[in-house]
Amino acid sequence: METVNARTAEVISGETPGAHTGRPGIRTGGVAAPAGPPPLRRAAVASAVRLGTAEARYACACSIEQLLADTAACPTAPASARALLDEVRQACQDLARAVAAGPGGQFAPPAPGPGFLERAMARTAAYTAGLWQDGAARDDAAAEALLRHATDWKTPECYAYDLADVALVHGQAAAWLAATEEPAPVFVVGIRTGGSYLAPLWAAAVAAAGRTAAPWTSLRPLRTAGRISLVPAETGRLPAALPPGTVVVAVDDQPDTGGTARAVRDALARRYPEARDIVCASPGRTYAVDGAGIRPLTRTSAVREDAGRLWQLLAPADADRLTDRARAGGAVPADATAYRVTPFRGPFLTAYGPRATDPDAPRAGTRPTGPADGTGTATSTPPATGVLRISPRNTPFSLVADEPATATPGAPDARPRAYHFRFIGTGPHGAQGAEAVEALGEFLPPVRRHLDGYLVTGHEDGLRPLATELPRMTGRHRRQALEAVARYWHALDRLGGLGPVDPTVTYAPRERLATALERLRDRLARPLPVDGAWLDHHLPRRAAFGGTRARVFRTSLPYSHQSWHWQVGAPPAPDAPPVVRRFGLDWIWGGTGPLEAEISSFVVEHRLDAADLATLRTAVGDDRAFDAALELAGDALWWNVKSWLRRCPAPSPDTARRIADGLGELARYVTGLR
Repeated sequence: METVNARTAEVISGETPGAHTGRPGIRTGGVAAPAGPPPLRRAAVASAVRLGTAEARYACACSIEQLLADTAACPTAPASARALLDEVRQACQDLARAVAAGPGGQFAPPAPGPGFLERAMARTAAYTAGLWQDGAARDDAAAEALLRHATDWKTPECYAYDLADVALVHGQAAAWLAATEEPAPVFVVGIRTGGSYLAPLWAAAVAAAGRTAAPWTSLRPLRTAGRISLVPAETGRLPAALPPGTVVVAVDDQPDTGGTARAVRDALARRYPEARDIVCASPGRTYAVDGAGIRPLTRTSAVREDAGRLWQLLAPADADRLTDRARAGGAVPADATAYRVTPFRGPFLTAYGPRATDPDAPRAGTRPTGPADGTGTATSTPPATGVLRISPRNTPFSLVADEPATATPGAPDARPRAYHFRFIGTGPHGAQGAEAVEALGEFLPPVRRHLDGYLVTGHEDGLRPLATELPRMTGRHRRQALEAVARYWHALDRLGGLGPVDPTVTYAPRERLATALERLRDRLARPLPVDGAWLDHHLPRRAAFGGTRARVFRTSLPYSHQSWHWQVGAPPAPDAPPVVRRFGLDWIWGGTGPLEAEISSFVVEHRLDAADLATLRTAVGDDRAFDAALELAGDALWWNVKSWLRRCPAPSPDTARRIADGLGELARYVTGLR
């Protein structure tokens, strides 16, 4: 009987009989697949190869697993996709052993190397594209949701905003296994997306203990009509039975409300009524989910306690320690300049005020994590779990010197007076994100560094909002500024492209904005300047998910839509182009979208006049996309309403008035476009 390891070795050599190689001309379900993976998928493999570490290869293989698992869960996915998924899962488990061995660990043969990652990613992308092109998502809400997941770029929480050192998960699993009084077979199930990155470490520990009940697998819970459900095509391929006395371990990121963990636990309990127990696990914790809620069972450290990374020095913030670390990492000059730590506050807070409550920010009664459960900047989650998250996402900060380092700002040897630290992701995912940001470097300050998951940028004096400066510019400089904006969008397509989608798949812009406005009206307790008649006139009922090009890319638009994210430098000389800066370049907190979404948001936020619209149309160079973006101009309001709902949970009367006034300004501009 052919073993999984043997199949993995064959894939590495490219000799798997009948395997889908992703080469031009290969067809999935009768539709020609594109040659090779889209840009963001290629970049994932290239980044892993450049980094060369076991964790980088491991993260790349796990990323492929979750993409391929979503694709293979579609009812019309070919059997060869599921066969490849078995090989990828074994590769993840093989690499998990190397990760657990630490930086000096050796890759055990047959070690999944660059060739395997390249071929597996190419074939995965071809399967996904083929199912989109075959119309697998038409009239099948679950298949559409799965393919959207397979097309997205999802970062697991352990690398993003609930930080963990993944190598420790293997030790956590081994300790839990050793502590069980009566050794029993164990079946490991990952809950995607986080489980794709964490479950292989548990599976490797279970295999090392000789207690594997069945090969590890992963499941995707889908949210439909307010319910969480699993995909029958996926649950139907779970083992029909498990050895007597098996313990099932469901692995995922830290729970919030516990709803997802409960849905998976209940489904597994129905599938395996004979299971001895069903335990949930996340980095540093195992817990039980039942009618009484979430009950912690064990706790271990989720991060290395002595690593001294920036995010481990933030609680309490200590200027000397942060400066020392920043100097050691080359983020600030190695001189005697003294810095103080200040929170970084963007224009949103200036306009609308601080949040009354913020589940992602430190507050009274939240202690930093310590030796018992990790070290870092901890923040509370909802009371249902009582988990302390290590989450630097919402705590950007600056190191500010009281005096500039040189007496002549702007001189060749001048140094910034302040350095801004914004967390964009750690681990291999963060490294890939940093590479993408660096490729967009023309929109960043010239002084910048990536350190401990932070994008560190030197402060630039004299920047002003593009929205207010554009009307004051000369015609030439206005054209050059708008051409820079279009270059940014084309760069997103080139760097962050996620591939083709079914051109007939749509979303409901009018309905989603109407729903959000209803919530905002209740939140503000006042009438809004946008009603049903306005929505009917300015938004279509349906719009293409992939736009006119049926293609999507990764975008930071969900968090960086407001006009202040575009700024310009001091007025340039007549023969020099303006300096254009973009804040919120990184897309780790963003989403998937078409070119039209970027265009419509920019146009509405900056209130472009007819001349600038014509200039921007020429710079974009795609009349169909530009026309479609203007038809969707009303959709730009949704981004703002979503931000107000997220960031203003208890607005004061003055804040409520400013929000309503801002919404009215946006709506009036959209009306004027007609």
